Amino acid sequence: MVSGVLRMVEFGLLFLSGLAVYFHYVGFFNYLAWQYPVTIAAGSFLAVVLLDVTDCYQIVALMRPIANFGRVLLVWAGTFALMALTAFVMKMSQDYSRLLFGSWFVIGFVLIFGLRLGMSKLIRAWARDGRMERRAVIVGGGKAAEILIRSVEKQPYNDIRICGIFDDRGDKRSPPIVAGYPKLGTISELIEFARIARIDMLIVSLPLTAESRVLQLLKKLWVLPVDIRLSAHSNALQFRPRAYSYIGAVPMLDIFDKPINDWDSVAKRAFDIVFSLIGIVVFSPVMLATAIA
Repeated sequence: MVSGVLRMVEFGLLFLSGLAVYFHYVGFFNYLAWQYPVTIAAGSFLAVVLLDVTDCYQIVALMRPIANFGRVLLVWAGTFALMALTAFVMKMSQDYSRLLFGSWFVIGFVLIFGLRLGMSKLIRAWARDGRMERRAVIVGGGKAAEILIRSVEKQPYNDIRICGIFDDRGDKRSPPIVAGYPKLGTISELIEFARIARIDMLIVSLPLTAESRVLQLLKKLWVLPVDIRLSAHSNALQFRPRAYSYIGAVPMLDIFDKPINDWDSVAKRAFDIVFSLIGIVVFSPVMLATAIA
């Protein structure tokens, strides 16, 4: 939810700062009265989309704004490059003020980076208080689970709270305690536990080479409304960078995502409100005529 709200806040900051610069240099709709606001809105929207595509709204990235300074700057510069290219192709570049857009570039970047500095402190405070934690369960025990747990626990600003381990294997192959965490039951028991304990994430610690075993597990677990990740920290196979998500520096393969999560809940709420209003406007004459009749 934090990253979803931040998208809207950053869009608003960029759009309003662009309008403020426009009003300062040009005046209140004195020149290109609709072209400038539309261009500023489009640029703000494009910047948010590109920030999302480059994973700048991931919680880990928000916790480390200094480390992501270059990425955010590159995205913002890329946004202006795309706008300049579009204006050149459409033969409109001479109509727009370079000073205005240069000022917006500086002011907009200072605003979004300052916002991210403030958000990083808030998110870290929320993480310390337990407000940002994601409750996770490890699927599969043994040495692979121990290595995974140790790797996750080493990560700075870790928001994962491991609740336990589930494994169908006996205690000889899968010890009852792994890295200080108990084995709570079998995979069948995990389904009920995940619903009662409000688990956010399942992390499968089995290697990719155990394909049949992984598929058997996923057939049972896909019914749960949680994020399912396959640990990839010990696998030799290499995929495209976009195939991975990360807990700190620990790579994960995204198997299933929670159906309505983070930005999706905001988008769904906006969709419900917008189309409810459209429905009321469209059908109000019919309802009014029915009431009169």
